[in-house]
Amino acid sequence: MLVSIVSIMSKKISSVSKVAIAAARKRAKQTRQQLQDKPGPSELLTAKERADAAPFYFSLRAYIQQLKKAREAAGLTLADVSSRTGMAVESLSRLETGALTNPTWKTLGLYAKAVGRHPHLTAEIENRHNDK
Repeated sequence: MLVSIVSIMSKKISSVSKVAIAAARKRAKQTRQQLQDKPGPSELLTAKERADAAPFYFSLRAYIQQLKKAREAAGLTLADVSSRTGMAVESLSRLETGALTNPTWKTLGLYAKAVGRHPHLTAEIENRHNDK
């Protein structure tokens, strides 16, 4: 019995042809070659621009944590939110854990609505010391 299960599982695993795997590897190699000369964030942004982005990132993370707490307080699972939003459970998980670092407004709005919240964006006065 165990031998037959193993042989069935190995057939499913090897259902992708060697030709298809080779073609996928070739495409991946071509993509890496195309992108090898593309500038990275350190070449596109100055140190100040990178530093200026950090406060927004932390605000975004805090907002997402509020949504997660609202989801948990409502007793909703990621699967529940998935069914309400049409988003994949994996995407929602990545959003909550921070692996999805640049969600769209639509994504945030759908998630918020699914947990009974609505997004609210404000602009605060920046505290600057103007030395004259």
